[in-house]
Amino acid sequence: MAGLTVNEVTRIEVSDSEGNAMHQGDTIVLRIDTEDILCVFEGIKSGYFITKTCDDGIENRYRVKSIKKSKVVKAASQDAENKEE
Repeated sequence: MAGLTVNEVTRIEVSDSEGNAMHQGDTIVLRIDTEDILCVFEGIKSGYFITKTCDDGIENRYRVKSIKKSKVVKAASQDAENKEE
């Protein structure tokens, strides 16, 4: 039996500009400079914010500081259900 066990636990929580939690697979809008980009959030790797394009799944990397604004996009059906509740 080992005399010492070390476990490193890293938990990264990502939120959009409005404070909504962002999870892997969420459709999001990013504002980079003056351009709005619709994409899918993939996670954080090596300090980069990773997304994939919605139509063909191409991976993109952004420095966190280059993102001026972000928003999790909800489907229209989800918005309608929330209004009914």
